[in-house]
Amino acid sequence: MPNFTTAVFDFDGTIADTLPLIYAAFDAAMAPALGRSLSEREVRQLFGPTDHDIIRSVLPVDDHANAIATYVSFYERKHDRLASVFAGMDTVLRQCREAGMKIGIVTGKSRQTALVSLKAIGLNGSYDVLVAGDDVEHPKPHPQGILAALKAVGHQEGSPAVYVGDSAADVLAGRAAGLTTVAVTWGSPDLDELMAAKPDVICERVSDLAVTLGIDWD
Repeated sequence: MPNFTTAVFDFDGTIADTLPLIYAAFDAAMAPALGRSLSEREVRQLFGPTDHDIIRSVLPVDDHANAIATYVSFYERKHDRLASVFAGMDTVLRQCREAGMKIGIVTGKSRQTALVSLKAIGLNGSYDVLVAGDDVEHPKPHPQGILAALKAVGHQEGSPAVYVGDSAADVLAGRAAGLTTVAVTWGSPDLDELMAAKPDVICERVSDLAVTLGIDWD
C-alpha cells in the first residue's frame, strides 16, 4: 500500500532536468534586449513567476512580445537536446498511479511550456491534474497551486498527501498546504537554501523517493 493517497510534484528539477534549457531559452529571449547574458544564478533568483512574467519583469514593455515568442520558440526547438526526464521519475509517476494514488503537478512555469515538456518527455497521461504558474494568482512559496491541485483531484481532507520538490519554495509551499514535504536533491543547484527550509524528508536518489512514497521499485 502506498504511504499517501495523493502526491503532488514540482516539475523543473524534480521530474525533469530542464534547467539547461531554461537558461538557454532565457538567454536567447533576453540577452539581445539587455545587452548581456544573465548568469544562471541571476536567472534562478527570478524564479517564482511564470517564464512569461519573468520576461515581462526584466525587459521594457516594447520588447515583451518578441522576447516571449523567442523564448517559447527556442524552448520547443531545443527541448529534445537540452532537457530530459530524470531517470526513473517516469516510473515513479506510473507506479504511483498504478498504486491508486492521485497525482498532481504544480509548476511555476507557464502552462504553454509545461505542456511542451510533458509531451516531449512522454508524460502525457502520467498525472491527474496540472496547475501551472499562470493558473494561479500567487506563486510558490504560496500554497495556492498545491491547494488547487488537491481540490481538482478530490483529495479528502485528513488523508495523507505529499509534496515533492527541489527548492526551498517547494518545501515552504507544501508545508503551508499542510502536506508532508519531500525535498529531492538531484535537480537542485541551491542545496543550502533547500536544506534550510527543513523538509520532512530528503531524498538523494529516485529509489529513496519510491521508498518514501511506499510504491514498488524495480
